[in-house]
Amino acid sequence: MVIFQCENSVDGIFTGVYDAWASRLGHANVALRIQTQMNFELFAEYRDVETDSEKAAKVARSIRRKMGEDAYRTIYQAALSMYAEKADCIYRVVAKGMSSNVSASDARNLIWCLQDPNVCRLFELSRKTGNEAHRYLQFVRFRELESGVLFSEIQAENYVLPLIGDHFSDRFPNENFMIYDNGHNDCLIHGRLRPWFILRDTEPDSTVKNHLAAHEEEMQQLWKGFCRSIAIEQRRNKRLQMQFWPLKFRKWMTEGQMDG
Repeated sequence: MVIFQCENSVDGIFTGVYDAWASRLGHANVALRIQTQMNFELFAEYRDVETDSEKAAKVARSIRRKMGEDAYRTIYQAALSMYAEKADCIYRVVAKGMSSNVSASDARNLIWCLQDPNVCRLFELSRKTGNEAHRYLQFVRFRELESGVLFSEIQAENYVLPLIGDHFSDRFPNENFMIYDNGHNDCLIHGRLRPWFILRDTEPDSTVKNHLAAHEEEMQQLWKGFCRSIAIEQRRNKRLQMQFWPLKFRKWMTEGQMDG
């Protein structure tokens, strides 16, 4: 068994798919693993994968062309998952879909063949990542710094920043803003009327996160007061509230920091 070790990123995984396929060792004789999320196996040869954006782009184009946009979206979201087995699942599904023995129609329908364990797991990982990203579209809260930059901090389980960048860029095209994911030390940065991008393995200075403008603190207090005023104490249902507003999101939300 030859095990290819790739970077934990979409480009890293797609490059690993390219190299494993190009090795021509046979799909049964190769495996794809994330470098930082693997246990070493006996009697296996390990090969490091150097992330290559051109190779990754070729794999992405091939998936879109033969397997379709739905398959690409599912694979892309699964690649953003936190789970280690995602890399090999992606390789198995792509290898099957791109096989010369599979017709174009079968390749496009492959992503819905949930009886295949790799497809089923890939679908599950994609759904979990997509659901978390959808939650953050609702629960991200910005604070205005003295510089005028809008700043938000989240703690995501999966790599959701690439999935929420377009939403907030379209919503605030004239704003400079940052969304910092302290779970992965990644920061989504958007400049006024410019495309957004992500800086990996970075952390904003503590003064950036803690230094709020005076009027922003006042606005936060007004928002908390508004939330208290519309609440009906007699109808409070904490169990139902937990379903729609999980505790893990409240730490980073203004209304989640109210006393009581």
